[in-house]
Amino acid sequence: MRKKDELAEGAKGCLGKAKNDEMLFILRAQDVSAPKVVLHWIAKNFENTPEDKLREAFECALEMRNYHARKKAD
Repeated sequence: MRKKDELAEGAKGCLGKAKNDEMLFILRAQDVSAPKVVLHWIAKNFENTPEDKLREAFECALEMRNYHARKKAD
């Protein structure tokens, strides 16, 4: 999900659903390893995740792969 869309979702989005004391790990499209990490998540969760969620993750990985300003993680 794009940052602007997540912020617009408010409490309905991923960040809004997280508990205040819950740890989060964020992947950014600029990180060259991000698409592979998402694909790994898909592979590990393939059997127990709804198809629409898997499809969303795959589309995210594709967009990350094509992001114009990719670089190694900071």
